Amino acid sequence: MTPDAVSISVRRIALTRTLLAGVGGIACIVFASYSPYFLSLDNLVNLLGDLALVGIVAVPATFLIMSGHVDLSVGAASAFAGIVLAATAPGSGLVTAVLLAVGTGALVGLVNGLLVTVAGVNSVAATFAAMSLLRGLAYLVPTGLAISLSGFRLLGNARPFLGLTLPSLIFGAVAVLAAVLSRSAVGRRTRRIGRLPSAARLEGHRERRWVIALFVASGLAAALAGLIRTSQLGTGLPTAAIGVEITVATAVLLGGGRLVGGRGSVVGTLLALLVMTVIDNGLSLTNVTAYAGQVLHAVLLVVALVIDRPRRRGPVRQPE
Repeated sequence: MTPDAVSISVRRIALTRTLLAGVGGIACIVFASYSPYFLSLDNLVNLLGDLALVGIVAVPATFLIMSGHVDLSVGAASAFAGIVLAATAPGSGLVTAVLLAVGTGALVGLVNGLLVTVAGVNSVAATFAAMSLLRGLAYLVPTGLAISLSGFRLLGNARPFLGLTLPSLIFGAVAVLAAVLSRSAVGRRTRRIGRLPSAARLEGHRERRWVIALFVASGLAAALAGLIRTSQLGTGLPTAAIGVEITVATAVLLGGGRLVGGRGSVVGTLLALLVMTVIDNGLSLTNVTAYAGQVLHAVLLVVALVIDRPRRRGPVRQPE
């Protein structure tokens, strides 16, 4: 990138983060004035728990978008991992079921990665197909019904430290580690792959292995989110995590990422996700229909895509 392009990119990211912080601050003031429960300790803990569930998936998604790829199958993979856990636990035992669910997430990520790097399928197309397949399987296995699961409530509901839930603590550890890696050689290498021309992005074996590893990490994160949600509800739900992929992509783009790759920030992603979670939580407390949150996410996605658009260049002069 030229120095001018870098300067424009930095200014654009700074402006976006300032706007996000402003929107988040205004939302907190408005919701606190309308609901006495918004700033209560219990609600803040619940808010952090909601943030953790999506944030665990958003962290590897940030690195994937840095590399110029996207994973649309995370929501369906999360639901299917929960179904695998609930369906196999009664006959195989809880430990085996957990391993099978985690292995399912890793396998989904591996297949997605191979489709993109070896078969040369566009990541949007490959993971969209995976999303459709996994969501169908999540409905097919239990014939569309929830599968009850007992004896697996610790992961999603335990509060081992200062009243914070275990998923929140896991998310905190993942977020800190990812923020450090984003600024290290890991982040620089991932962004460097994303800055390569599309045709040359996957020519080298190292680049291919790196992208496959990122897809596997995304699948594992989706499986972990599925385990947490199943633990919280005590059931495996085919409808779990619907729309998570849109929320995650919106947060990554609003946080400074680009669909074409080469740019992204874990801190920016988490800031955007925090603002979106605060708004969703506040709308719920003020008895606004949940559909309003879906509309908001769609609007934010459009805003993110506008921000992500390529910079206009001057008109090309045609030879006379």
